[in-house]
Amino acid sequence: MANTQKKRARVDKRNVSTIDSFAENDSLPALLENEPAKDSFLISAGTYERILYGIEGRFEGDVLALSSRFIFPAHIGCIKSVSVGGRYLASGSTDEIIRLYDLKKRVELGSLHEHKGSITSLQFHGHSHLLSASEDGAICIFRTKDWEPLKVLKGHKGPVNDIAIHPSGKLALSVSQDRTVIVWNLLTGQRASRTKTPNSGELVVWNPSGTSYVISYGTEVQVYNVGQAEPATTIFSQQRILAVLAVVFKGNTYVITGCQDKRIRIYSIGGTELASAQCHDNRIKGLSSLDMVFPDGSTKTIIVSVSSDGRIKVWNLADMIDPVLQLGENTAVVDVLDLSISPLATYNADVRLTCVFSSNNSF
Repeated sequence: MANTQKKRARVDKRNVSTIDSFAENDSLPALLENEPAKDSFLISAGTYERILYGIEGRFEGDVLALSSRFIFPAHIGCIKSVSVGGRYLASGSTDEIIRLYDLKKRVELGSLHEHKGSITSLQFHGHSHLLSASEDGAICIFRTKDWEPLKVLKGHKGPVNDIAIHPSGKLALSVSQDRTVIVWNLLTGQRASRTKTPNSGELVVWNPSGTSYVISYGTEVQVYNVGQAEPATTIFSQQRILAVLAVVFKGNTYVITGCQDKRIRIYSIGGTELASAQCHDNRIKGLSSLDMVFPDGSTKTIIVSVSSDGRIKVWNLADMIDPVLQLGENTAVVDVLDLSISPLATYNADVRLTCVFSSNNSF
């Protein structure tokens, strides 16, 4: 992607914490349900080697093929987070910089310099706003039409590890090394609540319907229902959890984790470990999910995993959960099902991958 000066994206440092609330036209709109990818999808992945990968997935007949769309050095530090909103791609790094790209025009838009610490998490709301979190303890909200910082959310007393925007766009969650989770009102830009957590929350995700959320604490995962302070479910893992998803399959919600021991694990929303599979040759660093229209016309959920082994793999969620369902609801399962499954496609980047985001390829 070539550099361009047509659109100003490099934001001068300024004190935006004095903004008390959003103007009415700057509040985040409700996010419409994402359309499934039809012809192709994009996998964006960051690396320890500072290289940003863009891998396109496309069916060639009945076979899913992965091919490189772009590969280039994006930062001078390890890339810790990537996110896509519509035509925009953002990457964040230990170099404290957020870099911006226009996927449609295939150009670099510039960079954002609001943070004074490593960028830990990036998340778009649709294509209109970008939220960023950092080790400096702040969360910034940017408007994509001009990349102005609308608000700096300050409430944590330590580095912010992760953020998650509610599907409605009205709320966001943040977890921090200060052992708290904060609920933010994105319509006003104010903190709605602040709750202590048992440990430092490392990852946080909403389930697709926004009725519950999941917080990961290293070797422990807690599931919370909206409006309840106490966790509804606690999941204990013997391995360190490095990635987590909440997905829906045949009307039920499942928690999926990527772990230090190279395995993906599937849990019921009630906390029962149902199955696991060794999916990589090294620790799994990132997971992402996307609905995709398959050649037979059916819409299925795919899971994208990245690992320190340098491989990007795409899985059919049905291959992970259907074997469990086939055992029958009334079957007593003493041991966790050890799955032997094959990916739909594999791409060897031959670098240490750190994060991933999968998105619809239509702009």
